[in-house]
Amino acid sequence: MINSKKSGTIAIVGKPNVGKSTLLNAIGNKKIAITSYKPQTTRNQIKSNFSNDKLDLMIIDTPGFHFARNKLDLFLNSEIKRTFKICDLVLFLIDPTRPIDDEDLEIIKFIKSYKIEKIVLVITKSDVVSQGSINNHMSKIEQSITPIAKMAISAKSGQLQQLLDCIYCCLDEGANSVERINENDNFTICEIIREQIILSCKKEIPYSTGVIVTKTNYDESKNIFNIFANIIVEKKSQKPIIIGKNGLMIKKIGTEARKQLLELYDCKINLKLFVKVDENWRNDQIVLKTLGYSNK
Repeated sequence: MINSKKSGTIAIVGKPNVGKSTLLNAIGNKKIAITSYKPQTTRNQIKSNFSNDKLDLMIIDTPGFHFARNKLDLFLNSEIKRTFKICDLVLFLIDPTRPIDDEDLEIIKFIKSYKIEKIVLVITKSDVVSQGSINNHMSKIEQSITPIAKMAISAKSGQLQQLLDCIYCCLDEGANSVERINENDNFTICEIIREQIILSCKKEIPYSTGVIVTKTNYDESKNIFNIFANIIVEKKSQKPIIIGKNGLMIKKIGTEARKQLLELYDCKINLKLFVKVDENWRNDQIVLKTLGYSNK
């Protein structure tokens, strides 16, 4: 094998909850994207650079495709399409614990429409299913597309090197250098807060919320990073749920988010959360743009 370094832009795609964000975090060996068992956890392209002695990659985690019901949903699907336009290789993730369905087929339709030739079919969660189930899912997908490579992995079982070796073999030599990502503090902070809302609240509440950082400042004399953020909800009835009895829910969200932020910033964290009502924000283009959920 030629040992020259290869570079490329890698898109991780798949329907909700197939393990896209978990895989991105595992490759980067750090928390890059928030994860949960609930759909719509990832709402934007999450970009991360990865480099070793053989690879120089920009890896993009995309929102899980789902059928659009509002402008937010349309934005999530547009993030997938936008990624297809710039990627050199697609990692198409399939969860073998769930049947192949219309969402998987719609992603295949997208892939075909952008004439993407380099597709690696990745069966996730291989540690919890039989080889027969893995083979069955691979066979069904291959009825619609022909991947350049295929493999089954578990991001929790140390098989990532095999995937990186596969990516290396699939990329062309002499590719252009990849984009360097400048981490956006406000985006990271919002995502960490939103993750705690997802983990702490039940039913429809997580999908009806957005987070906006309204102000930040660093007090050098006290080594404190002050963060002020609004949690946006759709209905007046949702506001007391986020706040909780005697303020216990919002306190829990803030406490857990602060723990995550302390791992990222080498200083004390003063996090102040407020709850605001903005009815039908998921269909309001101006609000969506403020929240970062718009390409316009």
